[in-house]
Amino acid sequence: MPVFKASGFFVPMRTTHIPVSPDWYTVILQTYANREHGEVTKRSMTMGAIARRITRVITAVVCVAVSVGVSVATLHVPTREGGGERFNPARYRSDVIADTVINHTTGVDKTQGTGTAGSPYDNKGYFPEAGYTPSDFHAPCSIWTYRDAESVWNCQVSGLQDLDTSSPHVRDVLSDYFVKLLDYGVAGFRVDAVKHMPPEDVLAIKKLVAKKSGRSMNDIWWTQEVIGDNAEAAEIHLKTGQVNEFQYAYRLKSLFSNSLAGGSLSIKDIPQNITDSGKASVFVTNWDTERNNMTLTYKDGDAYRLANAFMLAYPYGAPNVFSGYEFHDTDSGASGATATSVPDIDCSKDSGWSCTERWPDVHGMVGWHNVAGDAPLSDWQDDGDNMIAFGRGGRAFIAINNSVRTRTVTYHTALPAGEYCDVYASADCSGSVHVRFDGDATLTVPAGSAVAFHIAATPYTVRQ
Repeated sequence: MPVFKASGFFVPMRTTHIPVSPDWYTVILQTYANREHGEVTKRSMTMGAIARRITRVITAVVCVAVSVGVSVATLHVPTREGGGERFNPARYRSDVIADTVINHTTGVDKTQGTGTAGSPYDNKGYFPEAGYTPSDFHAPCSIWTYRDAESVWNCQVSGLQDLDTSSPHVRDVLSDYFVKLLDYGVAGFRVDAVKHMPPEDVLAIKKLVAKKSGRSMNDIWWTQEVIGDNAEAAEIHLKTGQVNEFQYAYRLKSLFSNSLAGGSLSIKDIPQNITDSGKASVFVTNWDTERNNMTLTYKDGDAYRLANAFMLAYPYGAPNVFSGYEFHDTDSGASGATATSVPDIDCSKDSGWSCTERWPDVHGMVGWHNVAGDAPLSDWQDDGDNMIAFGRGGRAFIAINNSVRTRTVTYHTALPAGEYCDVYASADCSGSVHVRFDGDATLTVPAGSAVAFHIAATPYTVRQ
């Protein structure tokens, strides 16, 4: 598994959770099909070194506090070296989210073989180390239409062997796995391919996890991948937890590629007719969408940065910042990947890893998001096209220029009079903003950029 170095970077970001890729042994491929989070990755599940790996991750992020999730693909962090107090995973349970794939295992195209740790598998349902036999899987069939729920729930997605999640034995195996991860210190789970399981099965598994772990269901962080019609997600999956709101990401691409406020849907109204904010997990891009031209990616430059800033500033859903590796075509794998391993993540220049969470603008906007907290949207102002600005009560304010020329505009804010740092521009307050006694601020916003400030970042606080 890859290792994410320089773990201390996440401390000042004050993130709620850092999702980690599944700690299951896999069948390694050198192309994009081997991406850690995608459901097409071929897996055979064993417990093996899960405890050691999860503990390593949590040890490295013990100082991470609460506010916004950073969804970092293939994030595995080494333990700290040297002395210090004895590590207690339970103390830091709010930090790490485990990505889990419970709908399916390896694909039927792989007749038989061994996973990365030597665990055997075949395409008939034989997974001895996981405790599965052929009777634990649905009979082989292909999804013939997405209009038929039974086909979607009980047939093989992308040729992957489909677990029978209605089976008491399968539910028992899966719930034991979740409980072990909770015991190792994770706060909860991102559950892959939930659309391909009956909602009553997902709910039954979550109830078992709560019962076996002695926790309330509401105390287990649980977000679900549901790709497709947002009405379908709201109708059948919201009872078990949050859902990934893919429509939000699609809308961001359309808006930042055209006009923010001048089209049929203004970005101010982006949540219109999609999942309620309290049940939505949102993102600009993720590992399933970045290569099919459906969402903005790091390749879109300024528009991608601005979309992340908007997501972190606008009060809708639980924002996730995606950080993965660069790609050159549909099948590009991680830089340096071989048939048996993926190299450690390296955030140095030209390493091949995007390391989005380290970009100064993203880093600054995570802090902005935290300070804004639950303050309501306020002081919305726009030019009817690609210049927008808004605040979050008296706590924070942002102006976004998605046009091709620099703009100087006077905006009204609810912030107290004073000098503030532009946290989008830098972390050292090299860019500053003056708010006058009437709450107005005259901002010069470069093309394809933003100015963002909040009450916790001033020249005085930066010097402390």
